[in-house]
Amino acid sequence: MDELEKVERLRKKADVSYEEAKQALEECGWDLLDAIVLLEKQGKVKQPKNTSYTTQYEEPEKIEEAASSTQKNRGGFSETLNSFFSWCGSMIQKGNETLFKVERGGKTIISVPVTVFVIILIIAFWCVFVVMLVGLFCGCHYSFEGIDKVEVDVNKAMDSASNAAEKIKKEFTDGGEDTDR
Repeated sequence: MDELEKVERLRKKADVSYEEAKQALEECGWDLLDAIVLLEKQGKVKQPKNTSYTTQYEEPEKIEEAASSTQKNRGGFSETLNSFFSWCGSMIQKGNETLFKVERGGKTIISVPVTVFVIILIIAFWCVFVVMLVGLFCGCHYSFEGIDKVEVDVNKAMDSASNAAEKIKKEFTDGGEDTDR
């Protein structure tokens, strides 16, 4: 910024004459902030109309635009909140329509909605985890079943976990027989 621009900016900011702004800048080595401080000490700077201060210059129109956009965002927040609760409601509905099943020997032992299963899982995670792990070794198979077709990948993962448990169980039982002989 050249000297003329600095004088004009100081003149507008401090509401002083051109000569006063130029003299203050010359005394302060052309530093705008120091010149404003000098003019304040001399009592030549008039108090600003608004009570807020900023380190960046903004046109008054931009300040009004920012305030109006803030008001628009408030409406956006309530819309976001409504869409979040709508999503939660649809997830709960899908959870109620989809069942978590525990089967052993082709017979269904337990069949509960996924929503209930998730709540129980949140409340007593380690208990459910241990019971399900023991169930795998006792020949239980876990699956999800619902009104809409459930992704087959989940059931395949459950089946592969069950098969792995069966293999481990066989290794222990086969290994135990070898040591008894």
